Amino acid sequence: MRGERVLRISIDIGGTFTDMVVSDPDGNISMFKSPSTPDQLSRGVIDCLSKAAAERDTSLSDLLRQVDPIIHGTTATTNALLTRRGAKTAILTTEGFRDIIELRRGIRIGHSPYDLKVPFPKPIVGRERIVGIPERVRYDGSVVTPLDESAVEAACERFGAEGIEAVAVCFLFSHLNPAHERRAAEICRRILPDVYVVTSSGTLPASREFERFSTTVVGAYGGPIFSSYIDRLEEDLRGYGFGGKLVLIQSNGGIQDKETAKKNPVSTLLSGPAAGPAAGVFLGGGYSDNIISVDMGGTSFEVALIRNGETLLTTETWLSGQRLAVKLVDVHSIGAGGGSIAWFDALGLLRVGPQSAGSVPGPACYGGGGEQATVTDANVVLGYISPDYFLGGEIKLDAAAAGAAVARTVGERLGQSVEDAAYAIFDIVNEGMADALNERCTKRGFDPREFLLISAGGAGGLHAATIAQKAKIGRVMIPRFASAYCAFGMQLPDYSHDYVRSYSTRIDNIDVAKANALFAEMEREGRAVLMAAGIPAERMRFVRSVDMRYAGQFHEVDVPAPEGDLDAARVEELTASFHVRHSERYSFSLGDRQVEILYLRVRAVGATDKINLKPADKGAVRPSVKGSRRAYFGRAHGWVDVDVHSASAVAVGARLPGPAIVEDPTTTILIPHDFVCDVDGYGNFLLTRKQ
Repeated sequence: MRGERVLRISIDIGGTFTDMVVSDPDGNISMFKSPSTPDQLSRGVIDCLSKAAAERDTSLSDLLRQVDPIIHGTTATTNALLTRRGAKTAILTTEGFRDIIELRRGIRIGHSPYDLKVPFPKPIVGRERIVGIPERVRYDGSVVTPLDESAVEAACERFGAEGIEAVAVCFLFSHLNPAHERRAAEICRRILPDVYVVTSSGTLPASREFERFSTTVVGAYGGPIFSSYIDRLEEDLRGYGFGGKLVLIQSNGGIQDKETAKKNPVSTLLSGPAAGPAAGVFLGGGYSDNIISVDMGGTSFEVALIRNGETLLTTETWLSGQRLAVKLVDVHSIGAGGGSIAWFDALGLLRVGPQSAGSVPGPACYGGGGEQATVTDANVVLGYISPDYFLGGEIKLDAAAAGAAVARTVGERLGQSVEDAAYAIFDIVNEGMADALNERCTKRGFDPREFLLISAGGAGGLHAATIAQKAKIGRVMIPRFASAYCAFGMQLPDYSHDYVRSYSTRIDNIDVAKANALFAEMEREGRAVLMAAGIPAERMRFVRSVDMRYAGQFHEVDVPAPEGDLDAARVEELTASFHVRHSERYSFSLGDRQVEILYLRVRAVGATDKINLKPADKGAVRPSVKGSRRAYFGRAHGWVDVDVHSASAVAVGARLPGPAIVEDPTTTILIPHDFVCDVDGYGNFLLTRKQ
């Protein structure tokens, strides 16, 4: 903190709502929510800031003068990829290798590689915009063919004439010798000064050409859009008086400064959901070291796992058919949210999502012109959501429009009453979310019954208990900050940057001097980036790890390296750790099999000031029950009159048996018949299945 800047603000822009959390040094937390504005994302941010200023009875400019930093998770890069509305991108690659991106090593996600009837996803850069350049670096980093600079210049002249907005430079073996890529990028920037240029050696200096090229191309494709958006947002904030730092959440869950993010925008993909697990560890760590963190908003449902207190990461992400090999929080996302649309497939089966009504036109009950039935419409029909208390009454919902949409698009097709049709929507979306949760666990070899489920997002509280029933999970937490879960999680991370170097060798042939030199090189890069972000040396730490596998395996395991430089004893310790880690991941180890190293990694961490969460000050000053209403629980229970509790009036330590409903201005919690709800000392709601 500097001078009078005492507030910390975090902002998460979702597909339907923009969430904001404000914290102060005393541990006071405030949440704000406004509809997202897809046509101009910064407008939704300013709307949230205006609400925070109004609550503090001050002007927007006076509020912003007290803020440092603003921490932001952006969907700009992700949406550019998902909607295929990224920059007009071209690729410079080694002559003769123009097809690496399109061949994809034969991978069709979710399909057998032998099913030739399944088409490959369309590349985001067509072959006509991929130019082969005479140059060649060998597998050992030596140069066979020097870079033909005149060919690069000619390609740049052509790109300028075609209106290219971004160029990805992807040469063979550039992770071992980046000189050709760097020189080609210099030429591009000289001839095309307004074009965004990125290199594969600067994005992901690791072996495996397809993974490196694909990751780099995705960064180029979203780079101009991200850079333009973040510059415009900062300009708007500065215009209102903000003088602090604007920092970005990364895909690995850490934060980074704005300029570093602009150089490598692929690091901002899925940055909003990546912050959720940090909130899960912070809020649920006192109850369990094994946590399933889920977030259900208006458009999507995200699942992430925390095992033994550690958020699980991955380098094997696919997004919109594109391979991303940078280290990301292992978040699995499906199209299931409050705005998800109910529809019938070719077999006449009812489906829900992934299509979403978004914030515009929104569900039918919003009165914005939406005509198709959504999950939110179903929840209104079932009596779970009060039409008069959505966003604390800020938005009035049209219950008649919700019922008409459900009856017309689902009820008539199924020949069911409107409430049974609505319950079918509710049940199917819950099945999909439970399946996504189970898939994440079983793929990792975990039993979901051993986990605490933390459910967040504006829609999460309505569905969490039913999802837990279907997954046979006994305990559920609905955090006090559920509706702004990821925005709250953005208040927690340290600065962190991941670095990787290829070093392929069998463990018994390791050159420890070379390995230690590569570790030191990555640490120097990380130290320079952290220093540029203003992190003092005493707050820096560097975490080393090694990607290892048994000889002949395709997949590798990330193994923490012993502290200190490698020597013979630490190499033995590293090998033993690999066998243990492999057994944890795959339920077996092969102690007599030769072990290989593929990559060396360093995570550079810069510690930030932590928020001091204040316990909830919630005594029973008044009855929490503010009324009752009829809610439909399927044909098993039918319509039931349930108590409706005000979340702000439920005392710490209170116990609420189901069926019941708890209403907060930004979320609603449904407690089914076979659950009981307890309130802990921080105002979190803990749902436990009755014995």
